[in-house]
Amino acid sequence: MGLRQRPAASATITAQEGWVAILPLMGPERHTGRMSHHDAVPVPDLRLRLSTSRLLGDASTRGLQRWAVEAMPADGAEPIGTISVLSVDLRECEDPWDALDSSNDDIAHIGDVVFDVNTGQLAEGLASRLHDTGDRVLVLDRVELVPAWQGKGVAALLIAETLELMRTGCRAALCLPGPLDRGAEEDYEAGYDEAVRRMTKVWSRVGFRPFAEGVWLLEPRLGTLDETLASLREAHGLLPVRQTA
Repeated sequence: MGLRQRPAASATITAQEGWVAILPLMGPERHTGRMSHHDAVPVPDLRLRLSTSRLLGDASTRGLQRWAVEAMPADGAEPIGTISVLSVDLRECEDPWDALDSSNDDIAHIGDVVFDVNTGQLAEGLASRLHDTGDRVLVLDRVELVPAWQGKGVAALLIAETLELMRTGCRAALCLPGPLDRGAEEDYEAGYDEAVRRMTKVWSRVGFRPFAEGVWLLEPRLGTLDETLASLREAHGLLPVRQTA
């Protein structure tokens, strides 16, 4: 079978009908000033709003869900941050490589690295490395914070909380710390390098580690995510994660 070529233009996965779930992000732990990260700050009562949508009857999006996760103050103010996640069900999606290839360039690059271009399934180099089993792969596309909340360690907390909510059945979570397009101007390149440095620090704090060709990997169902989330919640003055027996 010959190698497939990426088309010159690709369609973005879109949808029309939506579903929304709102879950509380535990409020501040009172009477505690312990901060385990120097740049972390106490956060107000927040809710995470998860929403996804798909066009009814559209077989082309089978096994794919694009989620928007918004961090919203409990008082109803505008969201302080948004995370975009693409969920790929390895059982339902006929060709995960093609599904990621039909999205933006950054997600397409992740697809090139982690999926076999011929079979469309997980590349052997990744499949053999994973310790856990599961039917879903999460691709974290974008993480955005309003300016007032940048540089306060909140991005890592929101990413970890998102993975906690979505990790059931998840075999691997993937990200690209910086966009592929560096830009042509010198000032832009300097800004790009600084942005990548900051985001690399964020992904590292959550527990992501380099995999290959700029793609980073985390196995959400391993115990390390529990430890990371407990540490981040404590650092931001939130209640610790409830442990199950």
